[in-house]
Amino acid sequence: MASSSKIRSVLRRTAVPLTATLLALGISVSMATPASASNSYNGNAYIQGTGTFTDDWTDEGVVAEFGGYNRNSNATCLWQKIVFWADSSSGGHRDQIDGYFGHNTTLATHSWQANYMSPTAADGSVGKNTWAAAGKRLRDTDGDGTVDKYDGRYRDIAISRVNGVYHFADADGNDRKASYDARTCTIV
Repeated sequence: MASSSKIRSVLRRTAVPLTATLLALGISVSMATPASASNSYNGNAYIQGTGTFTDDWTDEGVVAEFGGYNRNSNATCLWQKIVFWADSSSGGHRDQIDGYFGHNTTLATHSWQANYMSPTAADGSVGKNTWAAAGKRLRDTDGDGTVDKYDGRYRDIAISRVNGVYHFADADGNDRKASYDARTCTIV
């Protein structure tokens, strides 16, 4: 078995020629960096939608612990309201709703994905597919054609869409826009 220093040496010797060959062929390899202060898919600053609300969350941005994906945001706060309150069987963990996507949020997201999507979809990061799965639980309770709540398995979340932008109440009852680039939600 080759030692790790020999493997590193081989990798170093081949990296430069391989990169030069790829560039000579016109092939560039780049690391795409996420738009950390916006929806990673379309650049919008908020969770939003148009027309019927039933497909609003099918193109939402990533919120995650790693990778710089809107880790500190009201979009994260809204997600935490879903995983720690609405769909939490243990009576809710309202103290975890702080708009900061940390390790506990990753674990709760993984569990939510395994329960509401599939075990193979459970990666602990909230992207298009996870938002779309959650969006299937948006409801119009008064029949006016607009979204009124997230229909949680254990508790509901009052939610609204004003001029296309999603709003929710934070722990103090303050109306908050579900933004990717601001964290103004308060905790319990």
